[in-house]
Amino acid sequence: MDLPELKNTWTVLDEQLKKNEMLNKQIIQEMLQKKSNKAHNRLVNTDFFNLSVWLLAIPLSIWGYHLPRFENFLFPKILFAVIFVTSILVAIWSCYQLRILIKIDFSKCVKDNIFSVNRYIILLKKEKIATYFGLVPVYFILGILCYAELSATLSYWVFLIVGCLFGILVTYWMHERIYNANIQVIKKSLEELDELK
Repeated sequence: MDLPELKNTWTVLDEQLKKNEMLNKQIIQEMLQKKSNKAHNRLVNTDFFNLSVWLLAIPLSIWGYHLPRFENFLFPKILFAVIFVTSILVAIWSCYQLRILIKIDFSKCVKDNIFSVNRYIILLKKEKIATYFGLVPVYFILGILCYAELSATLSYWVFLIVGCLFGILVTYWMHERIYNANIQVIKKSLEELDELK
């Protein structure tokens, strides 16, 4: 084999390697985008579900407030008023979170997506603090006051405690298994996509 043939073969091999490298890079990018999209869709669906629940709580709290059974009781009325106000505030908060979450588009700039994900993480941390140190204690105390005012039986007290514990566990599970897990998948994918560029 003479020198020009060798150079030609080398050039062909070099081009083939570059094409393979680009193809591998493209395959990896598509895999990461699919993985991120799946995690992103889970977060969006969960946030839409939460928003729906809180929007549903608005008319239910109005209905509960006007129940004739609680007409002469103070704390049940306060509880339904707090549920009404909380539902409106949480619905607004959820819309704001969804707006940031929907901005994430894996076909666009990785840096913008990383920025949006970090903003969403900050909002989730604030939400956790408000939930565990604000909503949970307020609702638990109001539940106790309502039950005391209504002279509830032991079975209702057990139901209150079990219901509160169940609510806390479900909230914790959602934050850890849905929010944190999917955010970590998105963050990791975005970091890998950034490295590929």
